[in-house]
Parts: sequence; C-alpha cells; structure tokens
Amino acid sequence: MDIQDKLKRDYENKSIYTAGFYADPDNDLANRKKLLDVLKSLVENQEATTPFALQIMLTNGEINVMPLGLVDLDELKKYENEQRSKHGLDEHNDDIPLLIQYAPHAEKKEVVKKRIGTVQDLFTNFNEQIEKIWQTIKKFMQDNFALLTTIEKDLIADSQNVMQEYRIAFSKMTEAERKEKLGFSVPENEINQFCRYMADMHEVQAVVLSAGAFVNHELLGKNSFTEMISDNIRRSTLFWVLDNTFYEIYYYFYMSNDNDKLHKRLKHQREALIVNMRNDAFHRTQEFTEKQIKNVDFNEYFSDIFIPVAEQIIAEVNKFKD
Repeated sequence: MDIQDKLKRDYENKSIYTAGFYADPDNDLANRKKLLDVLKSLVENQEATTPFALQIMLTNGEINVMPLGLVDLDELKKYENEQRSKHGLDEHNDDIPLLIQYAPHAEKKEVVKKRIGTVQDLFTNFNEQIEKIWQTIKKFMQDNFALLTTIEKDLIADSQNVMQEYRIAFSKMTEAERKEKLGFSVPENEINQFCRYMADMHEVQAVVLSAGAFVNHELLGKNSFTEMISDNIRRSTLFWVLDNTFYEIYYYFYMSNDNDKLHKRLKHQREALIVNMRNDAFHRTQEFTEKQIKNVDFNEYFSDIFIPVAEQIIAEVNKFKD
C-alpha cells in the first residue's frame, strides 16, 4: 500500500493523541522535563502507528511535534517521492519522519520545519531520540526568545522617548500647576520617578490593549462571551494570550534594568505573579459565565488584570532604584 494512502486511512480511522504545554521563556530544565514527560507518556501508552500532535506554546509563537503529513499529506507525498528518487521504486519503508515545526507569531517571520528521525525511532530508541528532539526544540525556543527580546527593546526605546516628553512637560510647570493638572502633588525631586512610572504604564497599556484587541476581534467577534468561552480552542487561545501578555510585561521591566539583585528578586517573584494572574483571569471568566454576561470588553478585561500586575512589578523595581 502507498504510504500516503496508508497514513490517510490511519488518520481517518484513529483518534489523534494530542498534548500541549506552555514553555517557560528561559527555563530549559523545566521545558525539557515537560517535553520528556509528554513524549514518554506517548511511547508508553500508544503505538508507533498512533497519530499524535504535541503543541508547545511560546510567547508569540508555537512549536508542534508530530508525524510528517499529519497536517498536510502533500508533505508526506513529497517526502515519499524524494525517497523513491534516492532508493528506487522497489524501496519499501513504512517509517514516518518526525516533524518539528516552529511558527513565530510575527510579521514577515516564516514557519520553519525540521525532520528529526522517525516516529518509529522515538518508540524504539527513546533516550537517543529525545535528546535530538530536545536540541532542535531548544534552538527554536532560543530563536523565539530573541523575537521576544526584540519586542522588549522596541518597548524600552519608546518608553525612553515618552519619559523625556513627560519630563519636559512637567518640568515647565510649577508644583501647583502639576497638582491642578494631575489632581495630586508631584514635588520637583519626584518628577523623574513619576515620569518613569507614566512611561512604563504607557508601554504596559500598549501591550494590554494590543492583546485585548486581538481577543475582541479574533476570538470574540460577533459571538457572546458564553459562546466564545464554550469553544475549547478559543478558550485555550484566550489563556495563551494571557500568558503571552504577562511575559511581555514582565520582561519589559526585567530588561529595562541591569541590576542583578533586582533580576534575582523578579525571578523569585515571577511564579507567584503569573499564578495570581491566571487565578484572577479564571475567576473573572467564571464570574462572567455564572452571571451569563453576554458582552465583555476584553480591553477592560486585560487592563483590570494586568495593570495591578505591572504596579506590583514597579513596586519591586522601586525598592532597587538606588
């Protein structure tokens, strides 16, 4: 039987074994353990002929591990033709290449695909194959983190310009004029810190509103909140966007400062911050569902969740300002 026909028959008649996890942007040890656990579970509980897909969610990207042809059978047909041209028409091999695909979620960035051994290799020689798979995924994660770094550098550069604009504007005012405009007093010796805060919140708001606009237009659309949240894919994507937004905000502050003690403190606080954010988002979602609220503005939803997160981080940063 032609391998393409065989695979098509298998995919049409078998459930696809799926799994996924959100990768920590800079914790290779944790990411490798998650990868190993998921694939180890696969080989211990399934057969090599089982269609499967592992999705590794990244900040502004994703990696998929799956048999070649799972998404596009034409890719498998092309591979089969390559093999026949190399080994002749009489070559018979039912092994399916293992495909690792990296899709950065950024303009002008192309999807990258790499074949690493075969699915059968994973099942018969797990320890050797898992290391090859991990090294490929690790490289893709590094590329993705470089993408995140570029985003943060742009935000940081913009914040410096915004801060300067605020500093010029407020320095021209008397303390009384500043109080009249702002509603509270900003002494001369606190102008720089206040302008820094305003610039930081300007960038945070830009990240938050971008995320909210994406959810409003791409996930919610003309549906009610209940309809959106009842859809597994859109619900999962919402929480993916929440994690992405958290990391963009977190690394903005992390990369804006070069104080090693501050970096250590932020790393220590990060896990609690993201867990609290997820819990807050979940409870808000649960409350909307229970109250059967039909219309939700995700610009407000994201702002209500992430402005307090940013303020907590700013409070930590201010402890190390000297």
